[in-house]
Amino acid sequence: MKKAEKYIRIFVLAFMLGALVYLPSCGKDRSMEAVITVKLMSDTMVVVPQIRVEMTKDDVDIVGYTDDNGEFRYTFEQPVQLDIKAYNDTVSGIGVINVGKYGYDYSKTVFVF
Repeated sequence: MKKAEKYIRIFVLAFMLGALVYLPSCGKDRSMEAVITVKLMSDTMVVVPQIRVEMTKDDVDIVGYTDDNGEFRYTFEQPVQLDIKAYNDTVSGIGVINVGKYGYDYSKTVFVF
């Protein structure tokens, strides 16, 4: 009986140590932010506010507008590669963004002309 108690204690101790190592990793940031900046091709220092941005691929369809800084932000929970289209009545541009590593932010500049 003493030998069985010893193995049970070792098992419980090993389980507790494993839980201490594993559980803190559960709280890691599992999101990725994509920042799309839209600028003019003719003057790359000029951002374009209030322009429609579409990020699409297969069954993913994300639509929004740039803010006053010419940026559109979106947070992803899973890795994805998306086609980007930025346009309004007078200008348009395209691009591709790869969002793939958890905890990182991704940025892409789309130039419109």
